[in-house]
Amino acid sequence: MTNHSTFSPHDSASETIVNFPIVGDASRPDVLAAIDGHGPEGIPEGFALHDDGIYEFRPGDDEDLAPVKISSPVVVNGRCRNATGHGWGRVLRVQYPEGNWHELLFEGRQLSQSPNVAPAPLFDHGLELAPERKAAESVMMLLRSWQPQAVYLRCHRVGWTSDAHDAFVLGNGRVIGHALVTTDSIPDDMMAAIHTRGTLDAWKSEVAARCVGNPLMMLAVSHAFSGPLLAVLGQTGGGFHLRGESSRGKSTIQYVASSVWGAPSLLQSWNGTLSGLEGVAAACNDTLLNLEELHNADPRTVGETVYMLGNGKGRSRAKANGKPRSAQQWRVSILSSGEVTLEEHMKTAGRKMFAGQAVRLINLDADCRVHGAFDDLHGADGGSAFVERLDQASLENYGHAGPLFVEHVMGTREKKKNWQKFIDDFCRRVATHEDLSPSDGQARRVLKRFAIAALAGELATKAGLTGWPAGAASAAAGKMFRNWFKAEERVTNAEIDMAVQRTRDYIAKHPGRFQTIGSEDNLPIDGWRDEHWVYIRTECWQKIHAPNDQVKVARLHAEGGFLKTRKGGGFQVRMPRKIDGRPRTYAVNAAKLLGTAEG
Repeated sequence: MTNHSTFSPHDSASETIVNFPIVGDASRPDVLAAIDGHGPEGIPEGFALHDDGIYEFRPGDDEDLAPVKISSPVVVNGRCRNATGHGWGRVLRVQYPEGNWHELLFEGRQLSQSPNVAPAPLFDHGLELAPERKAAESVMMLLRSWQPQAVYLRCHRVGWTSDAHDAFVLGNGRVIGHALVTTDSIPDDMMAAIHTRGTLDAWKSEVAARCVGNPLMMLAVSHAFSGPLLAVLGQTGGGFHLRGESSRGKSTIQYVASSVWGAPSLLQSWNGTLSGLEGVAAACNDTLLNLEELHNADPRTVGETVYMLGNGKGRSRAKANGKPRSAQQWRVSILSSGEVTLEEHMKTAGRKMFAGQAVRLINLDADCRVHGAFDDLHGADGGSAFVERLDQASLENYGHAGPLFVEHVMGTREKKKNWQKFIDDFCRRVATHEDLSPSDGQARRVLKRFAIAALAGELATKAGLTGWPAGAASAAAGKMFRNWFKAEERVTNAEIDMAVQRTRDYIAKHPGRFQTIGSEDNLPIDGWRDEHWVYIRTECWQKIHAPNDQVKVARLHAEGGFLKTRKGGGFQVRMPRKIDGRPRTYAVNAAKLLGTAEG
């Protein structure tokens, strides 16, 4: 029998050396291995891999075994399964006709299918059968019997593969780290968008450098880096919505943010079904979910969608057999844009925005800078010229910084405590400067999102990926939070005044319905009072402020300093023991409330 491991289809006296990828990205030399005289691991007896394809040794006319080409090159790298021990299959590499290699997953159940059906997915990835009798049967026999020792973890999403944060799957299937991982859950358009063009140095000089002096754009790029940090820090997803008029620079900022990870086509539309957005979010896990044109979303369901995207879990659905299908999960940094705010868009369908939605998608004005969305045009002759230059630069250079940032995070993840301290210090410093009330939980949650972006920008700068001065990302994040807070404060002060005035008017109109604590009056009452506080029953509070949400109204009173709050942030206090049943009430500061009325 001819020794298939040394056979060359071109010269039987010579040995063919074939380079092919074993694990990971075929463009990286550390994942290439040479096929020498021993052949690839586990290749079954009777088959050989050579530079032009797979050969099978078949009996010839003289009954001796002769090499017969049955297909273009294909390699079984290993077997695979998911974390629960299910979903077994083969991890294959198929060589495209132009010479590149592509990794794909071949389901275990496909191995038992007819040779006329089973190879079909391989044809779609470039496998070509030789014009030889029963070539398909031979290829399937090869795949069934080729069982290397390597076992891959089969992941159903990109991003970190485990809580150890030692391996990361990019949207093009490339694995950063040394784990054996494969995935087949990436949409084709997303996979096509995750690649590199140009150079990192060109991206730093032509794209990142122009973020300096433009705090909104620097915040967006810092935020684009933050995706891999969320899981490491145990933070939830969420992000920013750029609200502004058309042609003011919103889309350009989003293209620049996308260039951290890949091509401009990473920018997706809000115009999609809920299930479709679930798939997009899962494909962006641990990176950046970039969405434009909020007005294209259904205003009746967009609030629910924002909750879903921020919470990181899709709807549970049933399989064809009725069993529940695992819901898709993700954790993403979100960047959105539109000519309307989330609240304005929801109002068109009669929907009310809640604080949880505002925290998950933070509204930022993107057309109130010196030049629309920008402050510094870096010598460009007007805003339009600056936008054109940025658009072109982000079209020519992209996809380098994000993967390198993952490597940096992976190599320094033991510094997680330092990163958390950075976030805490940032929040404390900014909160002190802005005199944030301890009870203003919403603003503090928003502040943390800015802090995470600041951390990401500073880490990327320290890793040599931006070219920004140290501290620039933090300064930009702090400035943009102050802008957000001032804009929100104007609205909040008006809301506080309106809510407090309703309370003041009711008490002034019905003073006899608030019994003095310690008196023996036993009349129907709306609450109690003493020299410091007016205690309002829950049902009366609801009546005063209907149809507004009673908790939001209480929060407004607390933010204005009019309400007694419990330790830990509760808005209701229990009455003393001398009050029968000790009901919970809203305790309003009498001196401040009524003193303001008299003034």
